[in-house]
Amino acid sequence: MSVNAYGYEKETPSISNAQQVKFKARVDNDFLLVADYYAGGKRSGGVIVLHDCKSDRSRYSTMANGLFQQGLHALALDLRGYGDSVSPAFSRELIKQNATDIVSYQSEMALLTTYWQDDLIAAYQFLRSKVDSSQGIAIVTSGCSSTYGVALAEKILLNSIVMITPQMTYADKERYKNLIDIPSYFVTSAHHADSYQVVQELFSWNGSEKSKMQIFKGGRYGYHLIAREKSLINDISQWIELNVRK
Repeated sequence: MSVNAYGYEKETPSISNAQQVKFKARVDNDFLLVADYYAGGKRSGGVIVLHDCKSDRSRYSTMANGLFQQGLHALALDLRGYGDSVSPAFSRELIKQNATDIVSYQSEMALLTTYWQDDLIAAYQFLRSKVDSSQGIAIVTSGCSSTYGVALAEKILLNSIVMITPQMTYADKERYKNLIDIPSYFVTSAHHADSYQVVQELFSWNGSEKSKMQIFKGGRYGYHLIAREKSLINDISQWIELNVRK
């Protein structure tokens, strides 16, 4: 484990095929997003990998590396305020330290996440510049980031989306239902009640014949579920590769 300048604990991958990259969230702002880029095959598709709201990109390095092993271009992003995508103005850890109560913490976090839609578009544009124009791009989300994967799909035609133990409100689910029937891979645990209900509902609603659902015993979620189910990363990688290929 290591700790960055803002006190954020992160996991250091034991094996890395990644290059750390930085790019502007907006052309009119100097704030830099940090990500790990795994360069795939010349005519392979790409995948954006998002972490959940209790971790950073380092927890999903195994997922990103698995996608790379399938030949895909992978971009594991630190969302603004997390991991290395931080500054004195944008830091989850500083928000936690300075919050006087749960209401003030939630208010500041809600303000922070308003930037994430633009951040994801910047991440997509970076990855699009690396992937052959004939190939598609997918997104892997986890927990709260599922909502922002849907927001990106509203603006950009993604080839597929993976939702690992998604956390979504009623409004978030309705936004997903208003998308075209994008191929979706849902993953949850039977005893992780919130995501289990979301997965059941959205899988039933989705009309793509390529969509898939996996439900595991227990209550693990996010990267904890990925770490336990060793075959899951390979299965997700193969499914994405089939869906982004053109």
